[in-house]
Amino acid sequence: MTPRHTRSTGGIAFLLLLACGGLFAQQGELPPLRRSFAEVTMPVPPFPEGAKGPKFEPRPGETIAWIGGTEIVDLDRYGFLEAGMQLTWPELGLRWRNLAWQGDTVYRQARPLYFYTKVGDPQPGSIPDHRERTEPGIVFIAFGKMESLEGTERLPDFVAAYTKLIDDLLPLTNRIVLVEPTPFFESGPAAARAGGRNTVLASYGEAIERLASERKLLFVRAAADWKAGLSDNGVHLNESGQLVLANSLLDQIGAGVRKAENMSPALHDAIARKNLLWQQYYRPTNWAFLFGDRQHVPASRDVEKREERWFVREIDALPALIAGAEADIQRYAKETTK
Repeated sequence: MTPRHTRSTGGIAFLLLLACGGLFAQQGELPPLRRSFAEVTMPVPPFPEGAKGPKFEPRPGETIAWIGGTEIVDLDRYGFLEAGMQLTWPELGLRWRNLAWQGDTVYRQARPLYFYTKVGDPQPGSIPDHRERTEPGIVFIAFGKMESLEGTERLPDFVAAYTKLIDDLLPLTNRIVLVEPTPFFESGPAAARAGGRNTVLASYGEAIERLASERKLLFVRAAADWKAGLSDNGVHLNESGQLVLANSLLDQIGAGVRKAENMSPALHDAIARKNLLWQQYYRPTNWAFLFGDRQHVPASRDVEKREERWFVREIDALPALIAGAEADIQRYAKETTK
């Protein structure tokens, strides 16, 4: 079942992207992914140890966050993996937050100007980004596929950048899961190149697994039985591919095979509604007028009450709507599993 909303592009935000270094680094701002999370006094403790290493075990009310590129953005289009987790642990009240962004790589995550920064636009009438940040809990990291296109000669750079990302997140949580990249497929315009690309990709996957072992982090494989029909363009998973990925990951984390297919229409719609609201909150359009560098212009203010910022008012209303949709998700998950 495909959600009724379409893939969001983030609107004008993509026209105002700023490099991760540069200005914000000079101002002492944290890296983009780190500053997307709320600060904590103590990092979240690691997963309990199982017979074969860390055991995936969510805690009540825990937030499950995802970091990656386009393929991870697409998790929210179908909802299979989120539904599977909710159906496995319906009593825990889990929250799902997708922090992925099209074009993100382990080397660089471009974001709009003043995105979750402490210091905002200096022009009169502007305010810093005050949106709620994601509470640290379980964080899945899924990088490596697009980076592998640069060849094995860049593998040391990849490992160094991946290591830095983990180091950025460890002060927040020790419950980090590294995900093996999905393969390239013999479909789409570059079908003939899939075999050679996957040979290089395998070395990246092995490096990620070694990194997980060295850091005592959980590592999950993408899947075993991939077919050309699971991707339309040879790079990104289609709906069928997303279902295969979801079932594979759910099986490895102890949620059981095929849980992702058991969501009711009501649960499916609640997940789609929540994810749409979250993307409107995390990746709002008209960013320049919200917390960017055009907050001072008349178009950013209420037509009648000029002292009020109408877009800020709308953004501030979204957390309550997201919480309401999450309550529906948890209720429908419980009803489905009774």
